[in-house]
Amino acid sequence: MEKEYQFIKIEKKGKITIIRFDRPEKKNALSEAMRAEIIDALKALKEEKKVKAVIFYGGEEFFSAGFDRDEVQAVVQGKGDYQQFIDSNHLFHQTIFEFPKLLIAAVNGYYALAGAFDLTIICHLRVASKGSLFGHPEIRFGACPLFFPYMTLVGRGKALEITLNTATRETFLTSEEAYRLNIINKLVEKGEVLNEAINLAKQITQSPEYVIKQLLQVNNIFFDQVKTFDTEIDTILKSMSKLLGL
Repeated sequence: MEKEYQFIKIEKKGKITIIRFDRPEKKNALSEAMRAEIIDALKALKEEKKVKAVIFYGGEEFFSAGFDRDEVQAVVQGKGDYQQFIDSNHLFHQTIFEFPKLLIAAVNGYYALAGAFDLTIICHLRVASKGSLFGHPEIRFGACPLFFPYMTLVGRGKALEITLNTATRETFLTSEEAYRLNIINKLVEKGEVLNEAINLAKQITQSPEYVIKQLLQVNNIFFDQVKTFDTEIDTILKSMSKLLGL
């Protein structure tokens, strides 16, 4: 029997599993509790031999507004449990980053912002609907986005622009521009995103499993991503600690 969660839903379609975000009243904001559920689900799916690919999907109207703003602001203002927030944040990113099976982000509707934008970038592939928006509004209230995963896709200069200057509705990155920059792999009409992501996963997983696994591993080795990712996270955390006087 499939385990039930409060903030996500697990849907199986043959070899493909969909992790559907289910916190619509908060625009699928990735609270600490929701991140913990995603981590738990990924750990279980990692061990399921029948599962060959996982798709993150936010639903018809939006992907996710990013990390829960109230939780982030509480930490930035020194009111929240800093260490607990940091530990859960790091574990969330690391679990996704080191997941050994194909990960696809399916962004349908309005937006993927802040930590949700980071999440899509850490995934291996991305499918988005026309008109979707991506950005980092969290930088305006003192939260730092990731940088390195963007640099591997678009280069240093453009990565800096994306992380430093997509904080407002006027500067959000459109899915059309993201596709032009090779951030988005497939750009489709709204409502077609999930089916396109499923078809993409099915096409890829027709190849021998060991070949796919090897290429995903080589992808990480080539960019030395795990080591660099850890260094980036540590640098951000140390900077936040100094700013908060911790």
